[in-house]
Amino acid sequence: MRLSDALGLGDRELVAFVGAGGKKTAMRRLAFEGDERGRDVGYTTTTRMPPPPDLPLVVADLEARPRGLAGRETPVAFARERVRDPERVARKVRGFDPAPLQSAFDRGAFDWLVVKADGARMREFKAPGSGEPVVPDGATRVVPVASVAAVGEPLTGAAVHRPERVASTTGTAVGDAITPETVGRVLASRDGGLKGVPSSAVVTPIVNKADTPERQETARAVLDHALARTDRFARGLVASFEADVCFAVGGEPNRRS
Repeated sequence: MRLSDALGLGDRELVAFVGAGGKKTAMRRLAFEGDERGRDVGYTTTTRMPPPPDLPLVVADLEARPRGLAGRETPVAFARERVRDPERVARKVRGFDPAPLQSAFDRGAFDWLVVKADGARMREFKAPGSGEPVVPDGATRVVPVASVAAVGEPLTGAAVHRPERVASTTGTAVGDAITPETVGRVLASRDGGLKGVPSSAVVTPIVNKADTPERQETARAVLDHALARTDRFARGLVASFEADVCFAVGGEPNRRS
């Protein structure tokens, strides 16, 4: 199943990705699927990100006008400025506040705009900090991501970004073994995967890196816990973008015209 079909994307979508364990990979997948479907697709962030290796990058001034984007072939990645982050990667770009991104989308600069709305420092799982995520108010879709590879690992900084926030959200302790319930509770929490999500957005969690039958069953268990805890999720997705796995757990996708 294509990711865009599993998410039920329509002709015009602003899709914000939050969480950890595969946001950028999922965003790239949507960008190329959108191109195959004849959509004009933009790829950007409200925080920071490494430039995607397989998309052209444009540094644009959206607040004045989408200079540098007009007439470009898509999919295209764009950012406000280049920065360095020697702690993790040699190259990064800084994105935009939500308002100019929303304005560019509303003006029709893109059919699909995919946005990385928080960071995870390359961990498998996270709970958001006090100032994140930064999701545009007009996001039509929000996709909380977690990696099934976190299950079974200790709740520490080796696999988890902000383990103390995961612990407080789930009633566990730092150092405890991460269970499917731990991940599912965070995905479904208003202090986790639902934090900062606009009330009008369709929310579909993805449990990524399910590249074996055993991991797929574990990912199903994560989503069973998440779906039982909130009515914001009509369905969840089990995925491995490396192994070309994508299937749904739960009901039919919410579609937009």
